[in-house]
Amino acid sequence: MSLLEMANELQFSVKSMMDDFGRVFIKDGRIFRAIHESKKNYCLDLLASPLFKELLQKKLIPNTTIADFNVPGYALVLEHEKLTETLQHEWSFGMLKDAALAVLEVNAICEKYGYELKDAHTLNVLFQGSNPMMVDIGSIATKENPTRWRGYEEFLSSFMIPLLCWSRNEIYVTRKLLESTFHRMTTIPSQQILETGLVKILPELSGKYYFNFRGRKVLATGNYNRICAFVAAKTNRVIKLISRKDGFAFSYELMDSLSQHFPYSTIRQTLTSLQPPSVKSMWQGYHTKFYSANGEVTYSPRFLRILSIIKTIEPELNSVIDLAGNEGYLCFLLKKNTAIKKITLVDYDENAVDIAYQTAKQNGFIDVNTVLMNMMFTSDITGTAKRLKSDLAIALAVTHHLILTTQYSLSAIFERLKIFSNKYVMIEFMPLGLWALGETTLPTNPEWYTEAWFKNEFEKYFNLILHEKLEDNRIVFFGEIITN
Repeated sequence: MSLLEMANELQFSVKSMMDDFGRVFIKDGRIFRAIHESKKNYCLDLLASPLFKELLQKKLIPNTTIADFNVPGYALVLEHEKLTETLQHEWSFGMLKDAALAVLEVNAICEKYGYELKDAHTLNVLFQGSNPMMVDIGSIATKENPTRWRGYEEFLSSFMIPLLCWSRNEIYVTRKLLESTFHRMTTIPSQQILETGLVKILPELSGKYYFNFRGRKVLATGNYNRICAFVAAKTNRVIKLISRKDGFAFSYELMDSLSQHFPYSTIRQTLTSLQPPSVKSMWQGYHTKFYSANGEVTYSPRFLRILSIIKTIEPELNSVIDLAGNEGYLCFLLKKNTAIKKITLVDYDENAVDIAYQTAKQNGFIDVNTVLMNMMFTSDITGTAKRLKSDLAIALAVTHHLILTTQYSLSAIFERLKIFSNKYVMIEFMPLGLWALGETTLPTNPEWYTEAWFKNEFEKYFNLILHEKLEDNRIVFFGEIITN
């Protein structure tokens, strides 16, 4: 079997490219890691070590066993517990902060046994509900230097810098950092993160530029000086013309590293003290009306009816995704009243998602996953849907905003619901449009915005199972995907 044939059959992960330990692949919906011959003995020793047992006991890594089959070209195959794959730009502030603290804890435990994490970026962390785990056991390596952590600079650029920006509400910078696969990568290969302009928005990064001659510091400048840079470049060019060899006698560069700004001994305390930005968002607190003063949940007749509909197909459901879940009211209702194994909440309001995450964390709900995402517009929609696709996709009290406010076509909305579902969908139509309970004046809606119009379009995509009015402005449509 060729490598190409094997890759196609086993679905090697596109993110598993730089690991000398092995490669991750998917087979029959399960997660495996093929181990190189050179790492077989190391891997077996690691699995049997007290380090590995402690990480498992503290649920900092997924359950891992030796598989009962082999892969051509590899010495050993491991099977890992399957977790919901979310990416760092789909995390709330609290999730990113908890992921960072989990990586620090894993590394601290590793150091206790003479190991360390050689890789410490966000792609190596996944969540089991509200519990972050380090999923790349191949990143656990024998410690090289007893006085330093080799993955620390990567940890700071991947976790600390985005969290600092986020805490200061530098949201556009934060989103750009989180959307980058590796934050250390720039368009200038030799560029350090301290040279990227972040020093302008983060006071902690007040690094100095040094003008050097043969590695010795001649002078230091607080800010980048064009004259010093020009002199260094021109002098080296003259040396090359005269000697016909590359000359690097002079240099002008930022010498400070991130680790100098954030000592490893105090990083946990620094992270713990970081607070989310105190910025209000549009849908923050939307679900608070369902909770009493003492925190008890009040289940409205509408939600109880929705629950009863879902329970009619519960035996068929291993997973449910709520694509406008806000602070998680429905997801937590399902968690408490059904045996559905995997519940995913999606919303694009970061404050609402963070509240849902914190609620899941406080209640120990390890099978309720939270995702910060716009269901209608996200990068790599096909790949995202493949990761999050569930047996039932739900969209409650959101289509009127999508249609009347943001002006998405109804067909596009149904296409999104369909791509996130394996079989069933549940969607609400709001016949009164943007009217809210308690308002005395009804809004004027377009003539075409009718229940019949909604139903006709729904039946182009789904077999209608149930169509029922729940409240004055809530009509639920429950259906099954039409298969060709």
